[in-house]
Amino acid sequence: MVITARRGADRGLRPADVRRDLGGIADLLAEAFAGELDEAGWRILREMRFWARLGWLLRVLEWFLPPGEAFAPGYVWVEDGRIVGYTMVRRLRPGSGDWLIANVAVAEGFRGRGIGRALVSACLEYARASGARRAVLQVRADNTPALRLYRSLGFQEIGRIQLWRREAGGHAGQLGAAALEIPGCRVRPARAAELSPLMAHVAAWENPAMRLFEPLDLLPAALVLGPLRPRGRGLWVLEAEDGRMLGLAAWTRREGRWTLRPFVDASATPLQARWLVTSALQEAPPGVPLGALTGGEPVLSAAMLAVGFRPARTLIGMGCDLSAASLR
Repeated sequence: MVITARRGADRGLRPADVRRDLGGIADLLAEAFAGELDEAGWRILREMRFWARLGWLLRVLEWFLPPGEAFAPGYVWVEDGRIVGYTMVRRLRPGSGDWLIANVAVAEGFRGRGIGRALVSACLEYARASGARRAVLQVRADNTPALRLYRSLGFQEIGRIQLWRREAGGHAGQLGAAALEIPGCRVRPARAAELSPLMAHVAAWENPAMRLFEPLDLLPAALVLGPLRPRGRGLWVLEAEDGRMLGLAAWTRREGRWTLRPFVDASATPLQARWLVTSALQEAPPGVPLGALTGGEPVLSAAMLAVGFRPARTLIGMGCDLSAASLR
């Protein structure tokens, strides 16, 4: 069992206090994740520092929030009055039995002392005491120390998410969409009446990590017709000659960047996947960097590479069963 210090303690582990900790948490996250933050991430840190000046107001508002939905939910580790460790824990979505652990950060110079383990263990205990069935998190595939820690605490891999980037003006491969046409199937724009079956196919095709952390809940926006959609067709379907859906690709906005979300059935071939992606790229805004998210499927990875995308980061989704397993 993790023993925590009182809320106002100036040394050791304690619950985060929005009245006094928000600025220090922002400073720690900026230090720990400086090489990974994009503009959206830096904007969030700026907002945290702004709200840090109104911590008393946030603390009052927290009285009306349920457990796990506070403004700075989680635990901090303090040394000589300075926040040197932080981990967030909160309900993944309202009413969900899954709780998210994120922003696990320990300041350089304080790592290797068990601070990260103490922070994550405290978050797991808090989530379980609040009725969580499972704790989930994401970690970079190349972060070996973090993977070792999470596995020792009972986390298991549930799926992978591959992030892709393509610079402005990146090539679209040697063959255009028309040249890739394959007998026995076709790629076409989706129809608004297909929303329900398309969502059902996405649920069947995406891996559990994608479903938890990157749910594709923007299909209605992709299917909007007329002047409400700024450009072209937002959703493409790969369809077999007999009407079976073999894949789909949707454009969404993610952190200010146009992001392609392709999905394919297990029976889709590499050439079919490339045809789907190439067709969707015909509707990409010209002259801007593009992003993409896949679940690490080999046929989609080959398609993304063929049209000029490059791997940016691989994330591993992990889960820890809190309803049956005892915390270590």
